[in-house]
Amino acid sequence: MNNLNTMIYPGRVSMRVFRVAMLVGVMTVPVSLPAFAQMMPGFKLNEGKQLTEEEIARNKANEDAARAARAKIPDAKVSSDPWATVRTEPAAKAPKAKTSAK
Repeated sequence: MNNLNTMIYPGRVSMRVFRVAMLVGVMTVPVSLPAFAQMMPGFKLNEGKQLTEEEIARNKANEDAARAARAKIPDAKVSSDPWATVRTEPAAKAPKAKTSAK
């Protein structure tokens, strides 16, 4: 019966083989992508580029300005707990598990 179908519809077998091949290919892509990602070369930013004196001075000024801006930020002293006024008692801490060394 199967031979009769292949004689009447010769493209059916090749289409079935094509479908199976496509299915196998589609199923292997997600498995192989992490391996390809590991083989890709990394980004090398500014490698081999020499900075001019002007760029060095600008970078240093930017770093100093950022450091000064961070120093101006006040320390967080107020609790940021929005439910602090709703609670009646402080949250209970979980007891530590006791381990005995024998």
